[in-house]
Amino acid sequence: MNLPLPGPLVVLLAALLGVAFAAPTTADEVADCGTLIASPYEKGYETTGVVPADANLVRAEEVCAAAIAASPASDQAKAWLARIHFYYGEYDAALPLLEAAASADNPLAQQLLADILIDGLGDTPVDETRAITLLEASAAAGFAPAQNSLGVSYERGQGVEQDVSRAAQFYAAAAKQGLPVAEVNLGVLYAEGNGVVEDDERATKLFMSAAEKGDAGGMNSLGVSYEIGEGIDVDLNLAMDWYRKAAAAGSIVARANIGNLYLRGLGVPLDYDIARKWISKAAEDGNSFGLFLLGELHENGNGVAIDRDRAIELYRQAATEGSVDAEEALARLGVTD
Repeated sequence: MNLPLPGPLVVLLAALLGVAFAAPTTADEVADCGTLIASPYEKGYETTGVVPADANLVRAEEVCAAAIAASPASDQAKAWLARIHFYYGEYDAALPLLEAAASADNPLAQQLLADILIDGLGDTPVDETRAITLLEASAAAGFAPAQNSLGVSYERGQGVEQDVSRAAQFYAAAAKQGLPVAEVNLGVLYAEGNGVVEDDERATKLFMSAAEKGDAGGMNSLGVSYEIGEGIDVDLNLAMDWYRKAAAAGSIVARANIGNLYLRGLGVPLDYDIARKWISKAAEDGNSFGLFLLGELHENGNGVAIDRDRAIELYRQAATEGSVDAEEALARLGVTD
């Protein structure tokens, strides 16, 4: 019977036979870093890449730091380590790594650096012009997250002249690669007929694709489709199911949508107490729909004492966050300032 030799005996036997054990190379260490944190939208990592939420970030940070120590010239490893810092919101720690990797035309680094520059994250001043240049280079290399970010810039007119049709083109390029956030962004444009011909069925298909990938925005948007019956038959039970999944995945507006169903008694028994709990959660996070609904509760005394002043205060906050419903409520109440 052949028994496995203990580790030290293997090494001793190898030495006696003149066999050399090679130490891991720097290329191996960099590859190990990529295995743990590379984006699935990077070339060569389409099937093995990960989203940070699903990665072992503690281990990845250790391995990537070791890879950079062993191979200081590896721009890939720098971009990957920066990706971890970016996910944690450690933008100042990510910045020097991204500057180095972006200067070597690394698409991941270009996109992440651009996202920092365009919003002035951390202590970095806003530089929209440079951000757009970086995004254009990364998008031209086919990097889906950069295509989506560039689409956002065109939709908002941030760093470029506003052009929603152009935004749709970039969203479509990223959506073809399966990027969930781009699918949602493109779906919203189709649902609204903004920059594209309105197509509710196509919008819902995009939302469904993103939702099935576990994207919170996709799940919430699919819930809306089921609630209002655009692009798909009305099904309030499925609407609630998707809202709950979206809320569990971190969607703030999904909390407001759940509260709204309880507030109206849509697909569930009317219950002001449950409605208030969900709506309050959304309002506390500054969601405009949540703020509006909470104002409505106080205005009408649904589950709470009627408080016109509190309602107006909440409507004002919601209007500041872009709620048209809140603006209309303020006008109805005669509030003009």
